Amino acid sequence: MKKNLNSMLEDIKNRCQIARDQNLDYIAIIGPTGVGKTGCALQLAMQYPHCFEIVSVDSVQIYRGLDIGSAKVDVDTRKRIPHHLIDICAADERYTAAAFAQDAIATVKAIRQRGKIALLVGGTMLYLQAFVQGLSPIAPITPTAKAQVDELLHQGLTVAWSRLKQIDPQTAQRLAPQDRCRIERALLVYYASGQTMSSWQALPRQRGHEFQGVIMAMWPEDRAVLKTQLAQRFDEMLAQGFIEEVQRCWQAHPQLTMDHPSMRAIGYRQVSTYVQGDCDYASMRHDGIIATRRYAKRQLTWMRSMPGIHKHFHGLAPWHALWQAS
Repeated sequence: MKKNLNSMLEDIKNRCQIARDQNLDYIAIIGPTGVGKTGCALQLAMQYPHCFEIVSVDSVQIYRGLDIGSAKVDVDTRKRIPHHLIDICAADERYTAAAFAQDAIATVKAIRQRGKIALLVGGTMLYLQAFVQGLSPIAPITPTAKAQVDELLHQGLTVAWSRLKQIDPQTAQRLAPQDRCRIERALLVYYASGQTMSSWQALPRQRGHEFQGVIMAMWPEDRAVLKTQLAQRFDEMLAQGFIEEVQRCWQAHPQLTMDHPSMRAIGYRQVSTYVQGDCDYASMRHDGIIATRRYAKRQLTWMRSMPGIHKHFHGLAPWHALWQAS
C-alpha cells in the first residue's frame, strides 16, 4: 500500500536517526518524471543540512546548458544544498550507464567520508540499476563496428531493427522498434565482439562497491492528473525559454548531431526538430508532450519490475512548489 509524500519524508527522517548504526550509505528516491522526487530531496536536505547531499540520477542533467528541458535545479539552490553529477559533460559528449556507475561510486564514497548520506534522486532507471546492481561486462566498441552500424542506420531504423532481430531476437523482443539508442547499442556490441547483447547480459553483474542503501519509490496518485501536469510542465518550459536554450546549444557545439544522446533526450529531440525547421510549433509541442508521457509510462513499467524497493509512496507536487512552500 502506497502512502503519501509526508509519510515518505517521516520515514526517511526516522532513518536519519539510525542511519549511522545501520551503516546506511545512500537512500535512492525514484519515480516517473514530474512526480515530485526533487522536491522531496530538497526538503530533506534543507531540514537535515548536515546529513544529506544530493546525487542526480538523470541522464540529461549531466549536460551543461541543458537546464530548462531537464528541469534542473537552479544554481542558487545548488549553492545552498550540495548537488553532484550535474553539469559534468558538454552536450556533444557521450556518457554511459557504466560511466555513471563509476562516478556515482566515487561520489557516494566521498559523501560518506564527510559523514553524510547520499540522496540518489532521479528517473534514469538504467543509471540507478547500474549503480545498485552493477553491469554485465561488455566488449569495447571498435571503430570498425561503429562504421558498420552507422551504415545500417543510414539505411533507416527499420533496416537496423530487422538486422537486430536476425542476430539477437532475444534483445530485439524487449526493445521498441523506435528505440534507436538501444538498437544501435545492441548492434555495436555484436559487431564489436561477435557476441549478442543478450549473451553479454547473461554474464554475472559487476557492482564495484559494497554500499548499503534503500530504494524508495514515488508513484503518481492519479495517472490522469500526472498526464495533465506533464503537459502543463512542457508548456512552462517553452515559456521559460526552452527553444532558445536548444538554439544556444546547437550554436555552441558545431559538432553536435541528432545522434548525440543529449539531443535524443525527451523534449530536446522535439524542440531540435522545430529549431531545424523540420516541423511547425504545434507539432513540436504535441510531440514533446506525447514523448514525455510515454517516458513516464516506461519509467513506471521499469519500477514495477525493479527488485529491492523498500517502500512505495504517492508523490504530491513539482519540486518548485514544495521548495517554495518550505
